[in-house]
Amino acid sequence: MTVTTPNINALVDDRPEHLAHHFDNTSQQFEAAKFGMWLFLATEVLLFGGLFCLYAVYRAGHPDIFAYGSQFLDTTWGAINTCVLIVSSFTMALAVWCAQRNYRRGLCLFLGLTLLCAIDFLGIKWIEYSHKFHDNLVWGVQFYEGDHDRDSSYDQELNPSSVGIVFLEPGDPVKGSTLYLRSCMACHGLKGEGLPGLGKPLQTSEFVASLDDPSFVEFLIVGRSPKDPLNTTGAAMLPRGGNPALRDQDLMDIVVHVRTLQTDAQDEISDAEVAADGKLLIVDGQVILPRSVIALAPSGPSGIVRLQDEANRKYSTIESSADFASTEPLERPPNAHLFFGIYFVMTGLHGLHVLAGIGVITWLLIRALKGHFDNGYFTPVDLGGLYWHIVDVIWIFLFPLLYLIR
Repeated sequence: MTVTTPNINALVDDRPEHLAHHFDNTSQQFEAAKFGMWLFLATEVLLFGGLFCLYAVYRAGHPDIFAYGSQFLDTTWGAINTCVLIVSSFTMALAVWCAQRNYRRGLCLFLGLTLLCAIDFLGIKWIEYSHKFHDNLVWGVQFYEGDHDRDSSYDQELNPSSVGIVFLEPGDPVKGSTLYLRSCMACHGLKGEGLPGLGKPLQTSEFVASLDDPSFVEFLIVGRSPKDPLNTTGAAMLPRGGNPALRDQDLMDIVVHVRTLQTDAQDEISDAEVAADGKLLIVDGQVILPRSVIALAPSGPSGIVRLQDEANRKYSTIESSADFASTEPLERPPNAHLFFGIYFVMTGLHGLHVLAGIGVITWLLIRALKGHFDNGYFTPVDLGGLYWHIVDVIWIFLFPLLYLIR
């Protein structure tokens, strides 16, 4: 006697191969997949939205460095890349249209064109990035090393009326102490004793002692490159101590605190020698900084003024000591490297999304060549198109915000 096993597949309805077991039909699967893609794109909007907020805050606080940094971005390449992505978005939409109408050859053609546009975009970004790294147009200390060739078409002028005159109040040593601990202690020590290889002792620095308070503030604004001849530590002194959030008045508070760091040392002085100018204290051959030279009740306007030399675009100060005036003026605004930090973060993250899009489009093209898509199943093509459109839209915002702000 022969026992036959019933055919299980015959007991169930025929289901398309692409239909997952937890969906009742292809329409339900398509709607669920599309909803999931929109949720993913919402997280992408949140991600780049945070970066756009960062951009807005820094540009509002430092418009000069954005105007200065934008001159180094090639608007021609940026415009070409914008056109490339707009065309790629159009060809991707045509690919979805072909999939919906079961045009296999058109689907493969337009996916291939979209892929070529994406590769072309990254190729142009490679050219731009190579130029930036070659000329030290980067986000770190290297930005202040070497000369930068600016765009000859850049004609924006910075003058005293556009930069503005900053009047500083007498510093507050209490506030200065807090700011010093946050921004300066890591290199110069808790009490200004200095840390080897990071920062020189502030208590005994002849250079700092030779600066009056306004000149000291101006020096902190500009900083010092490791290649500066007067830099004896080999470590970079970043503009504003590497903390761009510090205002000029905050720097004045720090200066006043630095002027008081010799208090503990003065307690041990038994036979201190007062210098001829009445300002410096010399103990055992070492110069100890005086207290702030800013009067408590200034008789007239005081502070610093930043002037822009239209010939060579170098910053200078109205009042400065001989040593500070002898240093080579900086050829770029303080903290200009922040612009390139934002540039590389935003365009680099976008570039990673383009690279991911290349992978998705390549996968779709391979499947399309194998005939996996038709008018009954085109969900991956549709979702891939949504992803690619959001990548294109983000660049349409990045291009004017970074390249067209002069």
